[in-house]
Amino acid sequence: MTDFAVEFRQVTKRYGSSTAVKKLDLGLTSGRMTTLIGPSGCGKTTTLKMINRLIEPSTGTILVEGRDTNEVDSVELRRNIGYVIQQIGLFPHMTIEENIALVPRLRRGRTRDFVRRTEELLDLVGLDPAQFRHRYPNELSGGQQQRIGVARALAAEPSIILMDEPFSALDPISREQLQDELVKLQDSLHKTIIFVTHDMDEALKIADEIVLMKDGEVVQHGTPEDLLRHPHNDFVREFVGVKRFEQAPFMQQVKDVMNPAVTVLPKQGLAQAVHLMRRRKVNGLIVTDQSGKYLGVVGAPEIYEHYGNEQAKVVDVMSRTVPSVTEEDTVSSVLSTLHESDRGFLPVVRPDGRLAGAVTRASVIDALSKPYRNDDDDVTPTVDATSVEQGTSEEVAAE
Repeated sequence: MTDFAVEFRQVTKRYGSSTAVKKLDLGLTSGRMTTLIGPSGCGKTTTLKMINRLIEPSTGTILVEGRDTNEVDSVELRRNIGYVIQQIGLFPHMTIEENIALVPRLRRGRTRDFVRRTEELLDLVGLDPAQFRHRYPNELSGGQQQRIGVARALAAEPSIILMDEPFSALDPISREQLQDELVKLQDSLHKTIIFVTHDMDEALKIADEIVLMKDGEVVQHGTPEDLLRHPHNDFVREFVGVKRFEQAPFMQQVKDVMNPAVTVLPKQGLAQAVHLMRRRKVNGLIVTDQSGKYLGVVGAPEIYEHYGNEQAKVVDVMSRTVPSVTEEDTVSSVLSTLHESDRGFLPVVRPDGRLAGAVTRASVIDALSKPYRNDDDDVTPTVDATSVEQGTSEEVAAE
């Protein structure tokens, strides 16, 4: 049976004639970071706040670690659940240490434990205790205050932490840094974190699971990979980002991501091949005849083994066993072959046997980044026979 830290059973929340959440059935897995996301008014924040009873459900049952929240004192429930909000909510008249230790003090812990715990938490969120513990909130930047908010949420050692758009008011650099820090923290702490955001890129970056909501209902619940690969409907497709699907790199053909290739003729000597590799800054050459027909590959291993033989030509040492692909193959279909190749590239060969170009690990990575670019950004060029035969300065680079 799935281990849910939080479970909603037929939960509805009404405000007069308006329904914010409709018969919600949802289980959130222990030890994972789940993001609730959707357009404004979709019910994500209402759903979050019903967990710690800041908002009471109209009907239905909410279980937190197996206990019906209606049967738990609301104050005690909140003290055992961490809570981080956009406005941070630090008390301005308290020092950082006092802010962090607030909930443990309310639970009547020992003073020396507060000091030790504060130092541990400041270290955990990347702030020097000696420098920050006695400061006041107005002496900190927004990003530093938000780190303190996270530390305070962790102070009582809760197993569940609720985060309501905690980074949305920060500048882009601070936001990226805190997203990275949160992922690192989660890797070490394995808390159940329920994170509300309106930013799909943020959700895809930090989440183990994503719950996409619309009009008070769950449209799709799954891993980031699930939503990217298998959107349930047009709403999911649009919200995740239509370009991610229209330009899905794994479904592109090799001809859309291949690069020009540095070629060498079979009759050339090994010193000539080395000179060409140095000049073009590559460590692999594709061998073709005068008509552009693909013959094989020559690289550092073959050349080093036979370089002492001054009579040896490229045709004598080249490898004929390097696999090739076609322009019509999809990126997904060649990934395993590319990964297994010790060259870092694969020749792209046309049906008539002539070389079209090469697909490299770098060109696949470039294709992966395309859906996140602006329309004005450059894209990897396709290659015609002329550019292959003449060679260019940006080609096959066997990694």
